[in-house]
Amino acid sequence: MAGLLVLLLVVTLGVLALGLRARPPLSRRPRRAPRASWLTEAPVGHQEAERRSLDLLRSCVNADEWEMFRELGFICTTGRRPSRAGALPRYRYLIYPHLPVVALLPRSLAPVREYCVLFPERGGPPALPTGDDVLAKWMTLRADEERLLAHANVSSPGCQIPLSRIERDIARYRRWTARRAGLDPGEAPRMAAAG
Repeated sequence: MAGLLVLLLVVTLGVLALGLRARPPLSRRPRRAPRASWLTEAPVGHQEAERRSLDLLRSCVNADEWEMFRELGFICTTGRRPSRAGALPRYRYLIYPHLPVVALLPRSLAPVREYCVLFPERGGPPALPTGDDVLAKWMTLRADEERLLAHANVSSPGCQIPLSRIERDIARYRRWTARRAGLDPGEAPRMAAAG
């Protein structure tokens, strides 16, 4: 029995010795490729993340939408889903950062629904930077409006965003569009209803 154990020990040591001889010396081992810089980049702080997210938003939306966001704090965009008549889109949307998307009738801009859309962080809170949140909603409405509306939590306007705020923001949007079109602010309601 002892002889068998000795023989097993010798065979094991021989296999280990052969494995070491077959291994190239340290100087001849292939080196790992250096890691990409973005993999080793240190996380940025909250203010830098906000700045970068707003830069990204500005690079994706059109100039009017960016100016609207800068001046008003939200974007009003048109949906792509046609109404039953087919001439107009079914809704316009007010896209707020970190708040529900508000659906508006396309001509009157009357609020009809709030769509609660959440783009959660993998680790939970903290919330997405402002620009990233608005851009995620804007891109989803532009690319797959049907899916966003099908999966969002739906409520009446005024449920999470006070109706007075929505109405105030619609009035501000009308004045903003009238000013940009060179119209008298009194023309804004008629202009918004026409388009």
